[in-house]
Amino acid sequence: MGVGDADRAEEALEAAITADAECGHLRGRATALEALGLLRLKMWRHDEARLGFEEAQRVLGGIREGDDGLRDVPRATALLEHHIGRALTQGGAFQAALAKLNDALVRFRTLPEGADTYNEGRVYMSLGETHLRAGDPELALVCLDKAVETMTAEGADLQLADVLEQRAEGHRLAGHPAEAAEDLRAAAARYEKQEDAVGAERVRERLAAPAG
Repeated sequence: MGVGDADRAEEALEAAITADAECGHLRGRATALEALGLLRLKMWRHDEARLGFEEAQRVLGGIREGDDGLRDVPRATALLEHHIGRALTQGGAFQAALAKLNDALVRFRTLPEGADTYNEGRVYMSLGETHLRAGDPELALVCLDKAVETMTAEGADLQLADVLEQRAEGHRLAGHPAEAAEDLRAAAARYEKQEDAVGAERVRERLAAPAG
């Protein structure tokens, strides 16, 4: 995956799923299914990705007391709910996606070991994207404001750059050009700080584009 060879990555992950199934290691099989789903999501194969995430949840449901990975199940399930929501958004099933994303948010807030604030912020980013794609920029901005607040508090600069860029689009669609430009400038600064030249250049091009 790191070198961009999606075909070989897919083969390796499918082999991992088979190996974990053969030795009965449920947590490992669920992890491999999740990784394969994320790969397919990057490839815009959202239906296959969703099915893989749902299968991973079923596998996690089979972990019992004394099995390896039992303590990981609540957080892993919340992550998979988030992934399923993202896959549904990618496929245009916005209402179903919102239901999954809101469920993931609740799960992250109520984990047995305490709330996972960073992943709450990631879910707010996905909620913002879903509302934007569904044509509701004002509601998207509510979610993206929360995401900006969370990523700022977490010190997650690269994710903060991403959500500022996303929020700029929300402001543009909502008719707030000054706020959109402010977010784009802030995003560019953070991409540059993270040495993400591609992100910085993309944002600079958006700033230079005519309004409209």
